[in-house]
Amino acid sequence: MPIDIETTTKPLGAEICGVDLSQNLPDELFDEIYNVFVRYKVLVFRNQKIEPAHHIAFSSRFGPLEILYAEEHRVAGYPEVAILSNEQVNGQHIGVVAAGDFWHSDISFQRKTSLATFLYAHKLPSQGGDTEFADMQHAYDTLPGSLKERIRGLRGVHTVSKLRNSRVEVTRPGGEEYYKKQAGKKDIRHPLVRSHPVSGRKGLYLSPRFTIGIDGMDDDDAQKLLDLLFDHIIKEENIYRHKWRLGDFIFWDNRSVNHRACGGYAMDDIRLLHRTSTQGDQPFA
Repeated sequence: MPIDIETTTKPLGAEICGVDLSQNLPDELFDEIYNVFVRYKVLVFRNQKIEPAHHIAFSSRFGPLEILYAEEHRVAGYPEVAILSNEQVNGQHIGVVAAGDFWHSDISFQRKTSLATFLYAHKLPSQGGDTEFADMQHAYDTLPGSLKERIRGLRGVHTVSKLRNSRVEVTRPGGEEYYKKQAGKKDIRHPLVRSHPVSGRKGLYLSPRFTIGIDGMDDDDAQKLLDLLFDHIIKEENIYRHKWRLGDFIFWDNRSVNHRACGGYAMDDIRLLHRTSTQGDQPFA
């Protein structure tokens, strides 16, 4: 069955209308949604009524689910569903407060990276709380030819620790202790330009949050090149900014998108999202 698609004015982002994600979708319909997902990279479904079981059932069709964050920041009985929220109960935050506060692609600090991330809006603040997405394939396509040639074959160095990255800061409560515990994790190297395993399109694969160097390159030269690429990624022409509504269910392709949470709301103005993430593959050039 054909689905109703409304695209944005940007090279990424589309809203799919008339589909209830709480239902068990026929394979034919799911395959059509997946094809739109690969093409437009960020999909928006409005007015959904998604319980954790629905969230898991739909997102797991894209691949095995990750178990993320500490147990107290997951939905009880549904460890695959993480809570992103500034809400407190008995003085304790029920979810991760400062998730996604710098441009990144999820789990790029692992050898096998994230395929997709799925968010559902349960509570939203009165202002702020937008999420921005950067189209990494369009960003690559619009690089000068000389710069494409310069980065061909290079690999970025990715790390989980904010303590080793001068471009970011620790904003999560207890974050410094958390990242100190990650000190033993090895850096991972991925191509600066990766090929999408489904479409074959090439896109940049790096981020200010996780990419701290370039393998085999002098660090001063590497930082200058990374800054040049980061500045290009976040040009307005590459960005879709999503303004959330209650009941929004959004997911995006981490193989071809960077994203960030824009903040802009007070800590007593509650935002609560549920999240799942699917495991992907190892990036290749």
